[in-house]
Amino acid sequence: MIAETSDLATKFAKVVVTDERGRYVVPDLPKANYSLWVRGYGLVDSAKVQSTPGKLVNLMAVPAPTAAAAAEYYPGVYWYALLKIPAASEFPGTGDKGNGIGEVIKTQHAWIDTLKNSCQSCHALGSKGVRTLSKELWEFSNSTEAWTRRLQSGQAMTNMFRTLSRLGPNKALALFADWTDRIAAGELPFAKPERPQGIERNVVITMWDWGSSKHYLHDAISSDKRDPTVNANGPIYGSPEESTDLVPVLDPLRNKASEILHPYRDPKTPSARDLPVGTSVYWGDEPIWDGHTSIHNPIMDRKGQVWFTARIRPAANPDFCRMGSDHPSAQ
Repeated sequence: MIAETSDLATKFAKVVVTDERGRYVVPDLPKANYSLWVRGYGLVDSAKVQSTPGKLVNLMAVPAPTAAAAAEYYPGVYWYALLKIPAASEFPGTGDKGNGIGEVIKTQHAWIDTLKNSCQSCHALGSKGVRTLSKELWEFSNSTEAWTRRLQSGQAMTNMFRTLSRLGPNKALALFADWTDRIAAGELPFAKPERPQGIERNVVITMWDWGSSKHYLHDAISSDKRDPTVNANGPIYGSPEESTDLVPVLDPLRNKASEILHPYRDPKTPSARDLPVGTSVYWGDEPIWDGHTSIHNPIMDRKGQVWFTARIRPAANPDFCRMGSDHPSAQ
């Protein structure tokens, strides 16, 4: 059961699960007008009903008319699982003149690890936008060509091709193309997700739309990982990596979002805007990233202070760090 509103300072939603009799409670809702509807495995979204906190609202679940309609609501990983992985016997890779798998990839585990950490971790491979090929990419004679073009989109193209070279471009592109072709032909996930059972029904998920549509979050921090009572109900800080120097901050009690400009020391620090960029089906030729600081993991200490791993100067070491310097670090 989903309750969603745009009345607050951020777009806000809560998701709860019904009990075995179909009863539900959405707790701690801020005062606002909400759209309520039902979503679930084996269902399609029900009609949205408007209401406010404190009222009893009966909702009717809508069974999916077909298996394909039901599968559209499956988590992306179920679709991702349809991607064929090279057999263990094909490793180590023998390169372009051999089996097409990169020579640096010695085992099937290493191939899967590269796919998960360098592709899946950023792109949620099974999601609708990835498991289908957009016609806006261009017209191609086959899906391998379409995937080649797709990987030239946006400002991450260099990183994507670097990963592709490790996997083995010909092999990986052929597998990605086969995956999207089979889905386009109607193939469905071979497993069906189960509805929540037992204690799983107690889950309450609260979501805030607290960033920019042109920036992404690499990570977020809300407490000291050694003592999760630190900063209880306090602000949550995000790390936007290459996309911007503006650190998004969420106040979960007031449902408000703000930004902090992260500084960099050297004005010559490079920007993601200078990266090679290819036409995107979402943003055209606009380079939407402009991050200098490349903020990764934010960390909170026991005082509730936030620390960022960030870039503050160009990659080359300054003179005081080089050979011949009397600085202790250089020594």
